[in-house]
Amino acid sequence: MPRKKDGMPFEVFPGPRKAANGEKRLYASPQSGMKKTLQEVEDFYSYKYSFRRGDLTRLFEAFQDIASMAMSMGYRIETPIGVFSPKLGMKRKLTNPDEVKHDDVRLQGVDYKCAKAFTKNLRSEIGHEGFRYVRQPASSRIILNQQHLEEALQKSLKRNKGYTTVTSFANYSGLTEYSARKVLNKWCSGNNPKLQCTRVSRAMIYTEI
Repeated sequence: MPRKKDGMPFEVFPGPRKAANGEKRLYASPQSGMKKTLQEVEDFYSYKYSFRRGDLTRLFEAFQDIASMAMSMGYRIETPIGVFSPKLGMKRKLTNPDEVKHDDVRLQGVDYKCAKAFTKNLRSEIGHEGFRYVRQPASSRIILNQQHLEEALQKSLKRNKGYTTVTSFANYSGLTEYSARKVLNKWCSGNNPKLQCTRVSRAMIYTEI
């Protein structure tokens, strides 16, 4: 059967739950590395709408400011793509409501509940093309192969004349940039680190110790 060439690309990974045969169940995730900035999305799809360059970015920036002000007063923000609300947590483990003080509460982030119409639009865009299985080695399997990681590190160091970056190491190892960063940072920690991390301008470079 010829390999499918259209549809949303996805990968599969072993999950935490096990099947009846004792093996880990698989879960699907969009292909790693598939990312566009808001500006890139705006540029790519501008032919469909009468946006001026930067309009979409400015709208999101304005929404971020306005929504933050409203949520700081406790409001939930309903939008066409879903509902945004402040996510709160407790700083202390308390069981008696009478012991709670104003400074026992902290902001943990922002909750987002996707609108059904937004999901429906996405499902419609996927349409008959469906999904495309990208059979790449799972990052979890690559990470277990220490020899491969060591060889990838040395290749990257040699290519960059003594240092590596997350992107370079990811390219040689086959890891996603997220997983590559975790491996590099792990090599920078502990009692006997093999790498040290240094910020140069906006980039982080890793060199051998």
